[in-house]
Amino acid sequence: MTTARDCSPSETTLVSRLRKPPLLGCLVGTMMFCEKMLAHTYTAITIYVLPEPWKWVVPALVGCIGVWLVLRGMGRDEVKGSLLGYLGAVLIWMSWFESGLPILAHSARIPPALPADGNYMAGLLGEHIFLQMSGIFCVVSLFFIMLNKDVRCRMLLWIKRRLGLAEAIGKPTQGYRPNVARVAAFEYFFVTWFMYVLMITIIDPRLFGLHHPVTYTLSGLVCAWGLYLLYKCTQQREVGLAIRYGIGAVGVAWFIPETLAFYDILYEFYLRADLHPVAMSAVTLVYIACIRLIYTTPVNEKTGRSA
Repeated sequence: MTTARDCSPSETTLVSRLRKPPLLGCLVGTMMFCEKMLAHTYTAITIYVLPEPWKWVVPALVGCIGVWLVLRGMGRDEVKGSLLGYLGAVLIWMSWFESGLPILAHSARIPPALPADGNYMAGLLGEHIFLQMSGIFCVVSLFFIMLNKDVRCRMLLWIKRRLGLAEAIGKPTQGYRPNVARVAAFEYFFVTWFMYVLMITIIDPRLFGLHHPVTYTLSGLVCAWGLYLLYKCTQQREVGLAIRYGIGAVGVAWFIPETLAFYDILYEFYLRADLHPVAMSAVTLVYIACIRLIYTTPVNEKTGRSA
């Protein structure tokens, strides 16, 4: 374990500043935006490039590696536990969920929903509709999770206060410290799930479609929400907490590039790594550098948090 004593004077000023606000939030945000791009690249390759049975075998194995990373993070300090939980959840989601949903949608024979103008990018595939239908389970699950007095999710805490449920639910358990690897992984699953459902519902061509005042308004509100959360992420002072906060912040903020792509304003180069090898290599290197910089953060042995 890297401890506070390992912080030698030789550590560069830049590295030290990157682990403190506001650059800490920028570092975490950069890592997670790179992850979103690489996840899209991975999904495009596994679904549309790899032949059978490898398009199912590879995601199955990678998902297992994700489970192993989450388990490796159990019982670790705030920094390594949060990072390993997050990384494991990324591999599980983009392997088992992203690759598994098309199988379920195909077996259920769910037809796609395309807009009248035939804009394929603004339409919903069968797996999107399947995921949208699961939204009711997501919302109900989040409601009962909110009733847990020891939940630490900022959004659920905000909703709890607004609904006046804080007193009825009770005060958090004194001295309770949740396993951060489990928390980070759980948060990644629910944030990604919720935002997928929200985005699909907003652009659903069976409702309002892309070019409607309601869609413009809702998209603007979600984009503003994402920008606000990114700002709040830059205010986090502890590396482990910044990772867990960044999961929610970037999970919401990723709605911005997705929306820009729907309106043909943003070109999603990460979907065609074969055409943009230099750009994707740069994204990969930045992602690895961010992970290494965060993973090697000095940790206070007494608190388990970044020194």
